[in-house]
Amino acid sequence: MALGLLLVGAVAGVVLFLSLRPRAEQAAGARARAAGAEEKPTRYRNRALLRGVPAARPEARPTISGRVYGMDGNTIAGVTVVASTFEVAGNVLSTVGSVKSDESGSFEFKLPDGTYQLNASAEGYGATSTTAHLGEAVSLVLPKSGVIEGRVLDERGEPVRRFAIDVLSVVTADTPATPPLFSRTFESADGSFRVDQLPSWDIVVRVTAAEFAPTFSPMTTVRAGDVEKMELTLTKGCVLTGRAVDSSGAPLPGVYVDAESLLAAGEMTNFAMEAAAQAQTEDDGSFSLPHVPKGTVAVRGYDGSNAVSSIEVEVSSCDSLAPVKLVMSPGGSLSGVARDADGKPVAGARLTLMHRPIGFVNTVSDEEGRFQFEQVPPGIIRVMMRRGEQVMLAGVEIQEGKRTQQDITLAPQSTGEIRGRVTVGDKPLPGARLMLATAIGDEGAIGMYYPVTAEDGSYRVSGLPPGAYIINVESTSIGAGLRVKTDEVTTMDLRVIDLPRMVKEAPQPR
Repeated sequence: MALGLLLVGAVAGVVLFLSLRPRAEQAAGARARAAGAEEKPTRYRNRALLRGVPAARPEARPTISGRVYGMDGNTIAGVTVVASTFEVAGNVLSTVGSVKSDESGSFEFKLPDGTYQLNASAEGYGATSTTAHLGEAVSLVLPKSGVIEGRVLDERGEPVRRFAIDVLSVVTADTPATPPLFSRTFESADGSFRVDQLPSWDIVVRVTAAEFAPTFSPMTTVRAGDVEKMELTLTKGCVLTGRAVDSSGAPLPGVYVDAESLLAAGEMTNFAMEAAAQAQTEDDGSFSLPHVPKGTVAVRGYDGSNAVSSIEVEVSSCDSLAPVKLVMSPGGSLSGVARDADGKPVAGARLTLMHRPIGFVNTVSDEEGRFQFEQVPPGIIRVMMRRGEQVMLAGVEIQEGKRTQQDITLAPQSTGEIRGRVTVGDKPLPGARLMLATAIGDEGAIGMYYPVTAEDGSYRVSGLPPGAYIINVESTSIGAGLRVKTDEVTTMDLRVIDLPRMVKEAPQPR
């Protein structure tokens, strides 16, 4: 299950294109610095869209289209489908489009070339999400929803009358941010709220209010038919101050700074709970982040001249909280050659870096298969190469001030095959995208495949190497494990159903 969540989280989100400044622009900047001219701070740009890619032909299908189904197999009209992208920072998603499904359950977006996170929601249904690329058609399945009923109180135990509730997917701190599955502002005399748009997987509830730090619930799963009771207490939090400087110690104005809460998860890596506070540095590089919650906080800086830079801060006492020194650095770079299974260069392959601070950063290999990323923060970062339905996911270590050379090679072709049928409510689910994943080699690389079901709900993937696989119906929590053997056909039918209610043990007397 952990691997499945990791992979789904790794591909869920929006592709950001790493657009390098023209050499002439860089040369002009160097001349201005040499002359002592005052430079305006370079603002962090939205790099979510592919630039320099030829526009789609007029006869091409809509940018992104799809259909929404219920658990009975029937389509649903009036579902709100939202497309999000990283707009102001690599860990903060912003809405760029919203549509409603028509009488046939269909929807479509007209958006610039890129990759988007889609979120679908409707009253009484569990929200769901998936990733969509230019020209794709997707199916979204809304399960029946459980219910959360709760109250929001302040530190004195008094009800907070106006607050916002967000339902967040649980993703690890090294995974790009996903949008809230549910978000609504409540006004309540007794601080009460009710949420009936919950997915069937693990979630965290976040509550925010003016003049308070955000508060997060424990991780929970609410199945259809369950009612979860919850009480959340808001505190004022702390004021976190600091200064953003470059590698020489010079102050940097105009840097966007945010703080995210990192919630411990036992033996697993921390969970990152979206940006809790935001600010922009002054002329002297100083910043102030109000209402930062206690605990471990990641402070990140974004501008257009450096790599995204981060520092972790332990907020335990507001009185002894020292100012933060956020050093913005150029980071490292990554270059290599995209190759097929035979080692031949692949032109036009899409390569994507994935990491919490940067979100998704995309580029396309040139005619000789070469690719390059600049201004990459140091650390272990995933890189994904996509060609058609075949994807390779590998890890790469980026070092500060150094260029890392690493080729990315697609999984070898073999003679294994997986086929089957996907149904929902005993009806075929057409246009559903599946995710198949298997380990390749000993270096931790993962081969991934994305077949799409036909009108009768059937799918087929051939040429697979032998090994253990996981399979998942995207936008649902339905999946399974299976094994592929050489020269054999493995059959796996998947039935999209509401998961059974959780049986909770009664508290034992002391």
